Amino acid sequence: MAPWRGSLMELGGLIQVCQSCELVISSDLGLILRITGVISRRLTSNSFPVSVKRRLQTGGKRQTEVAGGFCPPSQEYKKPPQLSIKLQEAGDVPKSTETWRDDHLPIDILLLAVGSCDFLSCFSLLDKPFKSYKKGIGYVYFGGMGDASDLQKLKIALMTCASGAATPGGSLTAVLNAVRVLRPKAAFLVGTCLSLGMEKVRMGDVVISSKLTAEGLRTPVSPLLCSLIQDAPYGWVAPLENPDELKVTVHCNGDILSQSQRENCRCDDICEQYPGAVAIETEGIGVYAAAYDANIEWVIVKGVASYFHQSQPATSEWMSFASTMAASVVAKMLNDPTVFLEWPHYNQGT
Repeated sequence: MAPWRGSLMELGGLIQVCQSCELVISSDLGLILRITGVISRRLTSNSFPVSVKRRLQTGGKRQTEVAGGFCPPSQEYKKPPQLSIKLQEAGDVPKSTETWRDDHLPIDILLLAVGSCDFLSCFSLLDKPFKSYKKGIGYVYFGGMGDASDLQKLKIALMTCASGAATPGGSLTAVLNAVRVLRPKAAFLVGTCLSLGMEKVRMGDVVISSKLTAEGLRTPVSPLLCSLIQDAPYGWVAPLENPDELKVTVHCNGDILSQSQRENCRCDDICEQYPGAVAIETEGIGVYAAAYDANIEWVIVKGVASYFHQSQPATSEWMSFASTMAASVVAKMLNDPTVFLEWPHYNQGT
C-alpha cells in the first residue's frame, strides 16, 4: 500500500471535511487507512499544530476553542427548542396602510428592529397593530403593549433599520429621524447579538445593556432604565413549548460591545481588549448616539444567536429564536404602563 504523499494542509482539509460531515465515506478504504497511519504517527511527533492535535485527540468531536474553553459539539448545530407562541410570518403583516394621523402621537416607546427575524418577533407581540407611512421616516407599525386596558396600554411604534450604525438607513439615522416625528420616551433596540464566549453567555440567552462599550468609551444606561433592567428577569418566563429543554438566562448586568466592522476583529483580540464585554453587535452605538442627542432613554435588548468565534453565520432558526427571546423580555419590561407615566417625551423637558 502506497504511503500518503499529500501535504499536511491537504490532510488537514480532508480531516476537516470528514469532521464537518461527522461521517467517513468508506468507498476508498485504502485512502482512509493511509490517512489513519499518518495521523497516528504525527500525533506522537510535533508535526501537527497543538490546536489540530487537540481536535484529533477528542475523537473527532466538533469542538471549537474559544476564550475560556470549548464550545460544546451539540448546541451550535442542533435546532433551537420549539416556541410556545406562534410567530407572525411576513404574509401576516398588514398590506394596507392607514392614513397618517397625528392623534397617535406622541408614542411612548420606539422599538427598532434590524432584519426580518427581529421585526417579526416584535410585531408578533404588538396588540392591535396597524401600518402607516410618513415621509422622512418611512413605514411605522403602531400597536399597544402592557397589561392594561386599550386606552392605558403603552403606545408602541415599531420600525426597521439597515444593519450597522452609521450606514445609510442604519440605526443612527433611523432613530434621529423617528424621534423628531414620533416623540418617544425611550428607544429600545431589539434583535440578536453574538456571544464572546460560552462561559459568559450562551446561545438563546438574552443580554440587556446595563453598559455599552463603543470606540473605547463605556457608557452606562440611565438610573431610570437601570431599575427597569434589573427587574427584567423577575416574572419573565421563556416562551418555550418544553421549558425543561433549554435554560434561557436574562443577563441584566451585561456589557455589550458595539462595533461596526465585526469582520475585521479577532475573538482573542476582542476579549483581551474588552474583558468585561459579554456580547457584540453592530447597531447599538447608533441608537445610543441618537438617543443622547435627543435626550431620551435608550436600551439594547438582544438574544444570543451564535458565538463570535464561529466562522459560520448564525442559522435562520437560531436567529428567529434569539430575537423572539429578546422581544419577549422587552414585552415583559413594558408590561406595566404605570412605570413610564412620569418619563418625559422627546422635547417635553423634565
